[in-house]
Amino acid sequence: MKQKSSLLCECLDHLNSLPDIEARNGDQNYIIIRNRDKSIDYAYKIQPDVTGTMAELIIPYFQRLERNNEKKILLITRYLSNSAIDIFLKEKIEFIDTAGNTYLNNPAIYILIRGQRRPKVKPLSRSKMTVTTLKLIYVLLKNPHILRATLGDIAAAAGIASSTVSRNLKDLYNLEYLQRQRDGNYRIVNYPKLLERWEMGYAESLRPKLIVEAFAPVGEGSFSDVAERIIEGAKEGDFLLGGELGAAIATDYLRPQSATLHLVERDIQTSVKLQAMKIAAKMRLKPSPKGNIVFIRQFGTQNNWTEDGMKTLADPLLLHAELLLISDERSQETADRLYRKYVARRDENA
Repeated sequence: MKQKSSLLCECLDHLNSLPDIEARNGDQNYIIIRNRDKSIDYAYKIQPDVTGTMAELIIPYFQRLERNNEKKILLITRYLSNSAIDIFLKEKIEFIDTAGNTYLNNPAIYILIRGQRRPKVKPLSRSKMTVTTLKLIYVLLKNPHILRATLGDIAAAAGIASSTVSRNLKDLYNLEYLQRQRDGNYRIVNYPKLLERWEMGYAESLRPKLIVEAFAPVGEGSFSDVAERIIEGAKEGDFLLGGELGAAIATDYLRPQSATLHLVERDIQTSVKLQAMKIAAKMRLKPSPKGNIVFIRQFGTQNNWTEDGMKTLADPLLLHAELLLISDERSQETADRLYRKYVARRDENA
């Protein structure tokens, strides 16, 4: 994207203005930073707008990328607040923003600059990445071939109005997530980048809109005591198993301590919250703001797992996105397993 390329150039200009520092763009999303007789290559990721909430979400992404690539990843962004900088410094996430806030920490170079003011420029439009757009992106990621379907079919799958599908597809095209084909249809340009953008948006914008209520087990029992009741409850078809519990069933790798339950809205006469309360009472759960069992609304018609006969589970995309909200190493390893086994094949067919 032109705006993202400009953002990278601004960050490199700040580096080049420092004494004895030379920075230039290399090939394939790498930059080279030289300090007199030493140099280092950085892979970089561009996240134009990073809030304090998003800073927390970026950390497990970067840690996973660094494990997979065996290289440090440099965050390139428009502006970081002091609170976001504190979060990144604590986790040793290196960064440069267009204001000049900089953190490099490697054997060749150490730089820490903070407190620079926000640039007075129009940010990359975030209005285009609305909750509606995120619902659309989800169904494209789940089934890339749906881009060949009618606008009405896509709208039904995403749970959005038909009138907004065409506009949102054009927005994604203009943001260079989609490419137009000769037959007039679109295709996904870079599946991992679109997935990354969706997962960030899911955590920051979409999921908070979908949350109904959080619950905890009645009494002093552990999560394992209630897990079987939740699994049995899912068989009645009132919700899909997600979060750690769903991922544990899908991978047989994780000992879950929480669950996200994707609620099926069956009765339009009953509020979603009341429906969640009835199900929770049946499973002996009580409302708790910090509870580890969270009910969220489903959206559209594609939230369920359609592979390998796991009908009580939420789709791997939803399981993966939920795991990325949990920073412990085992959850991140489980997310990697989910991606390799189930999500990557969709990338291959995009």
